[in-house]
Amino acid sequence: MHSLLRKIIRTTTCNLFRRCIKKQWSLLRYYPPVIPDDETMQRWQLSEWPQYKEWIDRHSLLTTHQWKEQYNLAKKADGKTKITIVTPVYNTDQCILEECILSVRAQTSPFWELILIDDGSTKKETHTVLQSKFCKDPRIRVLYSDENSSSGISAATNRGIDAARGEYIVFLDHDDRIAPEAIQTLITAIEKDPDLGIIYSDRDMLSLGGKRFMHLMKPDWSPENLYGGNYIFHLMCYRLDLITQAGKLRSDFDGSQDYDLILRCMELNPKIKHLPQVLYHWRQHEESVSMADGAKSYAFDAGMAALRDALRRRRIKGTVKENKSLWRGNYQVELPLPSQDQIGHIILPTQLQPDQYVATILANPVLKDPPPYIFIQWEGCVAKDDNSTRILASWLDLENVGIASGCLTNEEEKFIYAGMIYNEKGKCIAPYAGYDSTEPGYLAAPQSARNISLPNPYSVMIKRELWQQLDGFDRNFNGAHALLDFALSTLHAQWRIVYVPLAAYTCNSSLLPRDINSSTEQSAFHRKWAHLLHQSDPYYSVNLRTNDNHYELA
Repeated sequence: MHSLLRKIIRTTTCNLFRRCIKKQWSLLRYYPPVIPDDETMQRWQLSEWPQYKEWIDRHSLLTTHQWKEQYNLAKKADGKTKITIVTPVYNTDQCILEECILSVRAQTSPFWELILIDDGSTKKETHTVLQSKFCKDPRIRVLYSDENSSSGISAATNRGIDAARGEYIVFLDHDDRIAPEAIQTLITAIEKDPDLGIIYSDRDMLSLGGKRFMHLMKPDWSPENLYGGNYIFHLMCYRLDLITQAGKLRSDFDGSQDYDLILRCMELNPKIKHLPQVLYHWRQHEESVSMADGAKSYAFDAGMAALRDALRRRRIKGTVKENKSLWRGNYQVELPLPSQDQIGHIILPTQLQPDQYVATILANPVLKDPPPYIFIQWEGCVAKDDNSTRILASWLDLENVGIASGCLTNEEEKFIYAGMIYNEKGKCIAPYAGYDSTEPGYLAAPQSARNISLPNPYSVMIKRELWQQLDGFDRNFNGAHALLDFALSTLHAQWRIVYVPLAAYTCNSSLLPRDINSSTEQSAFHRKWAHLLHQSDPYYSVNLRTNDNHYELA
């Protein structure tokens, strides 16, 4: 009798709150929360890597008490920001799907809805979960396929998007997990800036044993990085009208449908924000892309097709192929090469004195009537390929790219330069300097074309339009810091800078000008840009150290 009464009360309450969601999400603050116990909270923070575990303990909710504190704050929100989580489901193992759903129900914010779309699952255990207590929540809806067969992940996801009541859509794979504070973190960002169209966060992976590892601390919005693959992945949150305007997901690109979507949505020029927090946990299993290159070969083919289609839409002539120096899912775009007569060469002599950098460049006759591209090259840097310099110039044909810098290695094939970052003290760090040139690096940084803040002063291509817009160098600098100052002015003027590893040069490191950080002009550089340097390098990560040449946790 009591069991029946409880069931009636639960069903009545559930139906009441479902009607409330349609009218006013703010009433969800009164629905009883699912509070994770300490054991669950601690299990969710376990890691395969001891150093990462230490980092997690400093940056995560660890106890039920901490969760309750965050929940009590989150439920005070007005409930105006409506977020729908869309999760296609297909033959998911019971325990994995239960944990996925639990990670949503255990959110510190009550203001969400979860739409589970069963895409023709044939496993009984999957249906058991979808019909179980795990889904008995007024914020959860389960949609079933009309036919007993799979329509594909894009079609299933679009069904969830069409049914969404929220103004923002979050994508959650059926075998993954989100952090307890994920939704509230998104809501806070949206309330601070309602114009946001896309929000993405950092993520890590779950091992076969369910422990966290393989963190991915991403840079801020880096459009050129996407020419090398989908560096964003999860957590992804889109404004619903943006997805609709872009045409939603396309089944032709199943396997890389998320990559295809971001490539199309970015062309609508939305406001994009990166949240430097690990809010998504991507599960590794035997069938996943992360475990075996051949597991989902179609996904990589779809990724290349999506990128080729993006080039076609943008009227960019170029070829796309896989980057063979890296794991699958990394691509390489080769753009049409300009003719040599479009490039003006400014050669810096081998015995260049540090304080003569600017004077030597400005005295060059190339600048009297510059061609479309200006290439500043130290005499000791020799191109490994006849096309390296033209490859650099080709990237300046992309919209709003004003500077490109190539890859420099020494006689022993060790990196000298593979992109450069700055720290808050104005010090310049060249990640992977001294590492073998085959080093794949964190986020494939040394091997992929990507956005950077600082080019190499001794091998740099500048677009004429940018040079003229900024009126060249700041005359308060005499040495190579003039180029670094010019680079930060470039970013301030809404232009971008790229590192291009295909443009490869070799140098005699013993003859290279002295370390740029030993320059007497570093303090002047720091004073001028202190406000920007303090915010950290946008193309690096605040979660990574800036005092050495390797990507390590801060």
